Amino acid sequence: MTSLYQRLKESGNPKAPMEVICDLIEKGKTAKEIANIMGITERWVRTLMKRKKDGLSAKELLHKKGPRSPHPKRTKPHIEALVIETQQKTNMGPRRLARELKRTLNLNISSYTIRNILRRNNVKTKKVRSRNGNKRYYANLNHWEALQYFQIDSKHIADAKTLPPKAYAALFKYRLPKYQFTAIDIKTRMRILCFSDECSFANGFSFILYIAFLMRALGIRHRMFFQTDNGSEFGGSEESRKRKILQEKFLEPLGVTLLSIPKGEKEAQGFVERSHRTDDEEFYIPALPHITSRKVFMTSAASWVKYYNQKRSHGGRDMNGKTPKEKIFELSLVSSKAATSIPPILLDKVNTFILKMVGAQNISWDSHHLLQLIKRKQFVAPYIS
Repeated sequence: MTSLYQRLKESGNPKAPMEVICDLIEKGKTAKEIANIMGITERWVRTLMKRKKDGLSAKELLHKKGPRSPHPKRTKPHIEALVIETQQKTNMGPRRLARELKRTLNLNISSYTIRNILRRNNVKTKKVRSRNGNKRYYANLNHWEALQYFQIDSKHIADAKTLPPKAYAALFKYRLPKYQFTAIDIKTRMRILCFSDECSFANGFSFILYIAFLMRALGIRHRMFFQTDNGSEFGGSEESRKRKILQEKFLEPLGVTLLSIPKGEKEAQGFVERSHRTDDEEFYIPALPHITSRKVFMTSAASWVKYYNQKRSHGGRDMNGKTPKEKIFELSLVSSKAATSIPPILLDKVNTFILKMVGAQNISWDSHHLLQLIKRKQFVAPYIS
């Protein structure tokens, strides 16, 4: 049998059961009598009678009176406001936000506390792109030195599936570069970017040489390994004639070994592919709609690279919230400021000069005869002689 309390509660008027209980209390009924009439526990009646003595109305009887003072361990309001302001500026999640506040403001706030603050204030991280669900690739980072193993890849910036309409339209309206060439050191996450209008072999080859020359100029003396996919801009598959010429004639004298990922295992390029997602979420999507010329684009890109290498903390394996600059400084290999301040260039403007410098501007890359000359050491490039 349904109690009177329950029937009144289901009547549609939330105050109805409390009004009846108030009326019974005013008539002098005892807690036991009210409990029997309403069909509720005597303990609940005594609680309501106590609240009634405090002067609460029938509507307020349902709700507990709040604490007379805030919880002593609750985060201070100005700290909460700072957490919310920083999150809205950076769009970081709780863990990254905790590291950022510690690094920039020396505030020790746990990620769990930040999570609760964001939930209380209904602040959510804006997700620009969803995860694709690809499997992850494990790399043994302890096996490599800093600035020794680079993942290199090209990115089609003008991808309508990735960019929102305004950002996509700006690329074509102002004739901005449509391709990005990226090199990332898997040990320190330091990145070097270049841009181009064409995803050609001349630009891919020039980018590889540019990275090699930069590292040698910075004082890197150990052998370096450049890993690419099997794209035509990097000479195709590892078995291709073009790739063999590139390795034997131009990269071997520089102490560089060019590697290819296994076919169908794109996850082996996980570091550089993940960094491309960061480019979309933190640079292209928010910045492109406001860029109005190539000059502004290159200036903005230079600022983005500098921020990524020097100020943006990384939570990946072995990084522990450090920036690439801090990681390079920790390993004491080269000048961390010089390595992380390399501005991007337009490869279309310099590829002719780079290829001419190494004697590759007029090479017939598909010639079997050229490969034989290289093996016999009868072909010598100008920069080697």
